[in-house]
Amino acid sequence: MRDQAEKLRDMVKNRKSLDFQVISITSGKGGVGKTSFTVNLAYQLQKAGKSVLILDADLALANVDIILGERPKYNLLHLLSGEKNINEIIWESKYGIKFIPASSGFEELANLPQEKQIQIINSFQEIYYNFDIMLIDTSAGISENVINFCLASDRTIVITTPDPTALADSYAISRILLNYKSDNMDLGLVVNLVESEEEAEKMYRGMNNILREFTGKEISYYGFIRKDKKLSESVRDRYVLSAVNPKATYSQDVEAIARYIIDGKRPIRKENFWNRFLNNLKNLKLD
Repeated sequence: MRDQAEKLRDMVKNRKSLDFQVISITSGKGGVGKTSFTVNLAYQLQKAGKSVLILDADLALANVDIILGERPKYNLLHLLSGEKNINEIIWESKYGIKFIPASSGFEELANLPQEKQIQIINSFQEIYYNFDIMLIDTSAGISENVINFCLASDRTIVITTPDPTALADSYAISRILLNYKSDNMDLGLVVNLVESEEEAEKMYRGMNNILREFTGKEISYYGFIRKDKKLSESVRDRYVLSAVNPKATYSQDVEAIARYIIDGKRPIRKENFWNRFLNNLKNLKLD
């Protein structure tokens, strides 16, 4: 593994830094709308003129393809086996959204050994200059894979809902990330399935106050998404709501978050995504 890591560091050491941003989207628990948000955010960023790639990093329970209504021919298993290269497994949906598919039902993908993680990260060297933004749809919960992706990103968005268990789990993963993160990685909260903006802001203030008390650091507020029955219909029928119904409440709220990402101040990182990921593999120790 050391030889692979050193080789990758040599590759990125003198590479010119391009305007490439990595955003991880995570949650403390499943069922909070993380993947739907990721796909709709990709569409809104794309509509605003950004070239976007989604990495389905829920490696053993992949569902980006399901949300998009696609059946890719190849996935990360084909990359890891050497059957295909990264360009050959990237799939373009009918909405123009490009994504790297994972594979469902393969336990060995749930907790990849470090050498396989490095193999995936190494492959991004071939494609990152084709995109402005890569969205990483992580698996739910707290694992080394999830934490590593989040800490290496320029931004990490934690998705939560008003459900008490979702809030508790979102607080837990946020606290871990704040304890490890540098001052230059932005950690933000999106509150999903709320009745109003006021409800979302109240939840954010409560979580932020507790995090500040116990970590000395704060989480940013990226916005809110109101309840919209049209979203569940889109998931059931496998279409992207923002594309089919841009005036839907859900679509408008996600568009506002996309605009925040585009217009907001971008974190300044001294190292690129690849070096941060490799350093995290060496330094990250979860209790």
